[in-house]
Amino acid sequence: MSTPTITSLAFPTPGNFADDDPYTGLVETLQLFEYGERLGYDGAWIRRRHLEHGVGSAAVFLAAAGQRTERVELGTAVIPIGYESPFRLAEDLAPADVLSRGRLQVGFSTGMPHAELLGDLVYDGDWRGFDLSYGRIARLVDNLRGDYLGGPDTVIHSPGNIQRPRLQPHNPGLVERIWYGGGSLRSVRWAAENSLNLLSGNIVSGEDTDDFTTAQLNLIFRVPVSHREARGPVSAGSSGRWRPTPPSRRPSR
Repeated sequence: MSTPTITSLAFPTPGNFADDDPYTGLVETLQLFEYGERLGYDGAWIRRRHLEHGVGSAAVFLAAAGQRTERVELGTAVIPIGYESPFRLAEDLAPADVLSRGRLQVGFSTGMPHAELLGDLVYDGDWRGFDLSYGRIARLVDNLRGDYLGGPDTVIHSPGNIQRPRLQPHNPGLVERIWYGGGSLRSVRWAAENSLNLLSGNIVSGEDTDDFTTAQLNLIFRVPVSHREARGPVSAGSSGRWRPTPPSRRPSR
């Protein structure tokens, strides 16, 4: 097993704030992103938090951060997909990415933290039977690709405009900057099969080992190597993430 090479350095933060003064905490987090950029960091990532003193809407926060920074990547680690509409969230992320000039790095996970408290507030009906796992992330990615809706003759009318309907703004480049937070070999395999980038943190399943370092290296290298042989090269990032080469950049076979 080769040694991982660090090619990008970023920092995460939950964007904490006081219960009686959220403004100060959120502005200080924006200032932290600005400071990180001045120090030369490659990325600044927000840790999504529901029901806590932290950022609950990553798209809104990163849209603001994009107006206060110029170079640094703006990431989410991670958005739990279980609470999100695959279309509406894509609609929020696309303009935030456009306004940042293509700097968003959007991480997702499956599941629903605090489901016993939030599930019935988010969904009408019994959400327990919904697909809140990989399939929901795949639907969001498909929406970001911006395929036209309806048939070839389907159009929508608005004042002074007739157009074919699809998610707007059309921003297909964001698809190459979608990440999946995987903690098991099954999750990493799914991310690779769907050409998603991988986030790996301090929670891993530890298959075949109780040693954290070994378990995380297994996630980063074992599955990507198999997919390099099957589908093309994989570019390794830091010990916390790797990025598969997009199909447009893979050599022909």
